[in-house]
Amino acid sequence: MSGASAHRVTEEQQALLLEEWSRRYRTALFRFFHRRMPAGADPEDLVQEVFVRLARRQDLADVQNVEGYLFQAAANILTDWRRKQLTHAASAHCELDEQLQDVGVSPERVLLGRESLRSLLAALAGLPERTRAVFMLYHFEGMSHTEISRRLSIAVRTVEDHIARANASLMRGLGDRR
Repeated sequence: MSGASAHRVTEEQQALLLEEWSRRYRTALFRFFHRRMPAGADPEDLVQEVFVRLARRQDLADVQNVEGYLFQAAANILTDWRRKQLTHAASAHCELDEQLQDVGVSPERVLLGRESLRSLLAALAGLPERTRAVFMLYHFEGMSHTEISRRLSIAVRTVEDHIARANASLMRGLGDRR
């Protein structure tokens, strides 16, 4: 099988790695999510999702930087969760015109929003073509690392590297606007 792991591990070894990583990182992942989620949200669900995604991966023994990998996965899961919150809460909102009146959208605020959008588009355009494609497939098309890997005929690890590089580049290019 091409692209097979150099040192395949058994399902039992995979389970032991997951157990060890859960013991070692569960509390830190919980804190990571807790600090970034609104009050009332349950960080434990997202911690569990990190380990569910890991369980789907066939080559855990190949992960070189466990902590980096786990927290990149956590950041991706948090992004997915936020996106889902936005799309699923859409039916709970009133008409846009009512909302605009309530929050007092000024021409200045509209201009700032447009400038932010231009900055994001320019930062995306500044990424290398492959990195931009991987980033957009992941964040805008909602594809998994594995799906992107298959679609672009690259290794899953390469997909992860492109996403990490794109995130870092965009954060540098845009500054932390949160």
